[in-house]
Amino acid sequence: MGLSPLYAELTTGDATTRLAADATGPHLVVTDRGIAGWLSSPHAKVGMTERGQGHGALPVADDQVLYSARTVTVPLHALGGSRDEVIALLERLSESLGRSDARLRVVDAMSDTYACGHAALEVGSDWRETSADATLTLVCPDPRRYGTTPHKGVMEPPSAAGTGGLTYDSGTLRWPLDWGPQAASRSLCTVANGGTATAYPTISVSGSMPGGFVLTDLSTGGQLAYTQPVAWQPVVLDCLSRTASVAGVDVTRHLTSRQFPSIAPGGSMTLSLMAAGAGAASVEARDTYI
Repeated sequence: MGLSPLYAELTTGDATTRLAADATGPHLVVTDRGIAGWLSSPHAKVGMTERGQGHGALPVADDQVLYSARTVTVPLHALGGSRDEVIALLERLSESLGRSDARLRVVDAMSDTYACGHAALEVGSDWRETSADATLTLVCPDPRRYGTTPHKGVMEPPSAAGTGGLTYDSGTLRWPLDWGPQAASRSLCTVANGGTATAYPTISVSGSMPGGFVLTDLSTGGQLAYTQPVAWQPVVLDCLSRTASVAGVDVTRHLTSRQFPSIAPGGSMTLSLMAAGAGAASVEARDTYI
């Protein structure tokens, strides 16, 4: 038996099809067999070297444990008031075929994750007037599942984050003074990963920073240093692909330091932004699962 979720959604472009038992009218619902390949891990691509002398094989480093593409199988009932309505439901699923950006979202209890890939649809031969059986298969080149709601943070250059100091009205000052909670520096941000696999954030830096910028992972000391002027067109840093781009054009060559940060499973990452000028760096990461 596979996973029987509260509901699932298939999204291609701007079109979303809901797969849920609580829908009214013509609808698609996951059968009792449940979704296969969602919670289980894909096949591990690990080369083992057997010990010449002794039991077992040589140890494998963590960064050498990689996984194949994820294949997800969703058995469905198409339910309608007429044969025309059933065919319309199946044709709606067919809109996801021939594309690589089909996104399957599965919501179950406290879990809300998605995976992306290309879809295939198989319709059963046993037709009834108001229902039909079908199987949707999604092959995901990226085997990870991602949290639907991202974790976000924003940083400002120290020169734009205020000059500090204390301002008060002497006519209303009363003792004892209550300073309130210490404000965190606006040039820092912390982003978490509640998943079970390493998460790779996306960072977008925009504003007016004539000398570029430096981002530092405070837990490792690793840095991303961009030496070109930043205008209001964002510099997008993709830590998974380890690239930088501006308006879709690759500018990775302008990174003089390329220590792209990542977030350990169940952990968090704190970044600092150093730059002269004004603007902001936004960070986005998602809970990540294998």
